[in-house]
Amino acid sequence: MPAAGHMARCAPVSDASGGRPADEPEGDPADAPAGSPSDDADEAIDSGGETEAGLGWRALAGSLDDPMLGVPIPPAAPNPAAAAAPAAADPAVPNPVVPDPVVPDPVVPDPAADPAAAEGSVAAVPTHPHPRQYSRTAVTVALVLTLVAVAVAGGFETRLRDKAVVAPGGTFDIEEFVEVHDHPAYASDASISLVSVRTSFAPSLFELAGGWLDGALEVVDITDILGERTIAENREDGRLQMDQSTQIAVAVALEHLGHDIMTPIGARIEWIVAGSPADAADLIEGDIVQAVDGSPILTAPQLSDTIKAYDPGAQVQLTALDPDGSTRTVTATLGERDGLAHIGVVVTTHVTFAELPIDVTLNVENIGGPSAGLAFTLSVIDALTPEPLTGNIDVAATGTIHHDGTVGPIGGVPQKAHSTVRAGTDLFLVPASQADEAAAVAEPSVTVVGVETLEEALAAIEAHQR
Repeated sequence: MPAAGHMARCAPVSDASGGRPADEPEGDPADAPAGSPSDDADEAIDSGGETEAGLGWRALAGSLDDPMLGVPIPPAAPNPAAAAAPAAADPAVPNPVVPDPVVPDPVVPDPAADPAAAEGSVAAVPTHPHPRQYSRTAVTVALVLTLVAVAVAGGFETRLRDKAVVAPGGTFDIEEFVEVHDHPAYASDASISLVSVRTSFAPSLFELAGGWLDGALEVVDITDILGERTIAENREDGRLQMDQSTQIAVAVALEHLGHDIMTPIGARIEWIVAGSPADAADLIEGDIVQAVDGSPILTAPQLSDTIKAYDPGAQVQLTALDPDGSTRTVTATLGERDGLAHIGVVVTTHVTFAELPIDVTLNVENIGGPSAGLAFTLSVIDALTPEPLTGNIDVAATGTIHHDGTVGPIGGVPQKAHSTVRAGTDLFLVPASQADEAAAVAEPSVTVVGVETLEEALAAIEAHQR
């Protein structure tokens, strides 16, 4: 349990919004070269009496036996010796000698003299298919697709370092984060959810285009989110703000249930605007302003109202409590904005905590910032109350929570409204000043109610129970 006197701060208040080839013609027996054998030659081949002339034709035919060419295989040449041989060999002559036959050379027709014969000749047969041709349309399509692929790759690689895209995050049932020790805790069938946004720093060209085309996304200058901080510093600040928000939310819930928990002691400087009067003065982030010209300051709104009561250009003496516990006086010359004096700081109310009568812990990871304060407070009250707080409706809430139960504005309202629609939420509670902005996105799918205090939020939930 936190020790007595432990200090923390509430949500921020700022005065500085600062083609296949053609077939060749088939051969025809009438086109065969002169001297070609008749069908009787088949018997000579079968009997094994094949001649050199026959072998020559078969070798030639084998080299062209390709179905793509469409050339018939010529029959073998006749064997005169076989035709002149006697029906039976003379028994008196055991090994008759047969002289080598005189075989005339095959006559190849002259194409000029006989064009019809040339059509069936070997010379008229192409030796390879026609080369493949590509149409201009196919080449153009291939070129366009290549250029598109290059453009897409470049669009993902090219990033704008001075922009950020804010997108809907999600809704998260806080009941999963609440731990109660040494006290009864009550579960609820319905849910009370916080709503988050997702920020993409230095987006790609395609993310940027999506942000401009999609109504759920918003493209902003990166300085609108970071100011003078780095991304790492912004992330760390968000984590610290979440820690402080959970502390305040638990304390506000316990005070609503009748316990005395918090005592405000001043306005803590969370951020100093570059070039502002506070930047020129001897002020640092973490200082707790406790007086202006001797007048006590207990809360952040009180500091803002006090500064605005001065004329621009006036000098003021600020009493500041250092983070190390020492006190010093700082002189600042006030600036002017919108006709009012300003000092250029973002502050939160800093409080001390009494020992908590109930040990309540909120275990939240990977979510930063103070905007879930109202949702945390409602969820802790629900966990510590026997009767379900929301009845049978699902509630989402966003807004900072101050030590006195007031609800402050937050960023990313349109994106959070989109998230509630996607989650099927029944009732969406938002800061009163931002209700119209949320309703423009969420309604009629989700009922949007603007609230200024915890009490108004509880009344809205009760009024919308079914």
